[in-house]
Amino acid sequence: MTVPISLLIADPDLDSARLARTLDSVRRQAPATCDVVVARPRTADHAAPALEHGSHVRVMLVDLGTTPPPDVRALLLQTALSAARTTYAGVLEPGDELEPGVLAACRHLLHERPVDVLYTDEQYAGEGGGIVTKPGWSPHYLESYPYLGRLCLVRTAVLREVGAFAPGHDGLEEWDAALRVTESTTSIAHLPVIAVTRPAPPATGTERGSVAVVTEHLARTSVAGWAEAALPAPGVHVWRTIDPEPLVTLVVPTAGTVREVRGAARRLVTNSLTSVRDLTTYERWEVVVVTGPNTAPEVQGELTALLGDRVRFAYVDGPFNFSRAVNEGARHARGDLLLLLNDDTEVLEPRWLERMVSVAQDPTVGAVGAKLLLEDGLIQHVGVVMGEGLVPAHAFAFEADADDRAGAKTLDHDYVAATGACLLTRTDLFGRLGGLTEALPLNFNDVDYCLKVGSAGYGVVVTPFARLAHYESSTRTPALTAQDQAFLERHWTLRMAADPHVAFRSDR
Repeated sequence: MTVPISLLIADPDLDSARLARTLDSVRRQAPATCDVVVARPRTADHAAPALEHGSHVRVMLVDLGTTPPPDVRALLLQTALSAARTTYAGVLEPGDELEPGVLAACRHLLHERPVDVLYTDEQYAGEGGGIVTKPGWSPHYLESYPYLGRLCLVRTAVLREVGAFAPGHDGLEEWDAALRVTESTTSIAHLPVIAVTRPAPPATGTERGSVAVVTEHLARTSVAGWAEAALPAPGVHVWRTIDPEPLVTLVVPTAGTVREVRGAARRLVTNSLTSVRDLTTYERWEVVVVTGPNTAPEVQGELTALLGDRVRFAYVDGPFNFSRAVNEGARHARGDLLLLLNDDTEVLEPRWLERMVSVAQDPTVGAVGAKLLLEDGLIQHVGVVMGEGLVPAHAFAFEADADDRAGAKTLDHDYVAATGACLLTRTDLFGRLGGLTEALPLNFNDVDYCLKVGSAGYGVVVTPFARLAHYESSTRTPALTAQDQAFLERHWTLRMAADPHVAFRSDR
């Protein structure tokens, strides 16, 4: 069965040379033909190269008058969409070139799984170019950046119903359309193949335009909050209103270890909680410090002097078990939100906790992670993916803390898991899910918890705006023991194998 597809091309600049390259790439898709609708201003030479193998090109000439409107591209895309006769439609730009066989691959998937939205990976030519492997469906990333990109095929009827390519979006018509469409459907699939080579990385519009697109999205979805430009990186940060401000209980297990940090010997837990006290802008927090038989006796006095009535203590006997320590700390929590925090972290961004609490205001989110940087400034964590052999691994680990790729390291993303070194969750949800699994005493209890969150129908979001240092070399090196692996395989093999974000990596 053939799945009918239209490719919509707006050509406001009358760039016949670039258009010819695009149409040639469509011709090379044979025998997987498609309908092509090119919209150009009426003053154009409307001749277009003929396509072979039954592909059909129609050129729609649009009268723009003597004074062209500012939203020419939106008007041309609307014209092309109105002329589409097929089940699915997608946008190309003059100069975009389809990779061989991609339409056949898209048709095959849409025949087997007739979703409303199908998006693919892409690559850019020239300076700043490279391959972009996209994550699976990530609604919080799409709120922050137009990551669906090209090739993105959408049911034509849905595009029309939502008023796609509306004017007034500063060249960001496709992002606005993607938000409108995904507000109305969750039938979305990602085909992880390079479908399009674009002549250059896409423009992301002005700061004002990006903020306006997302602000309209928040209004349509009745989300209380605002968008702000994610300077200096492209994209935006969505801030959900925090009203009223919930109490956050920080649970911090510690042995009171002393080690060198920034050239001086420091007690890690004191260093960490000093940064919380001195830098955190969010006011409503308390700390439960969990001690054990190996905790230095000076810890309680030091932290009481530092934090006063903000801190309380819980005690866990026996060999160190991180899961048991956190669960005991959670039993002493008075806050509506629970923050798991390693004692070897240090706050870098004053609004870190405000940011994490803001993300947690989304009722679909069950856990929120942060960006963690190693002592040398390289990234330790911006999310967890299932790596080779289904071993949990950090995305973008040991890369520079720089936004060199579509907000991958700076904007909110959905993941299947996040590290428990700094992890926010609802206290009642933590209790309902049984807390951390004590059969995983040291490592991967955070992954197990996040997978429980996902199985309960909630999302896991990492917000890199919340930045902390993590002096990881001061603690254990995470290793997947045979017992850990057996546990994860017994409980989570299918979930881990289906990680939709595993291909999200940096190839530029």
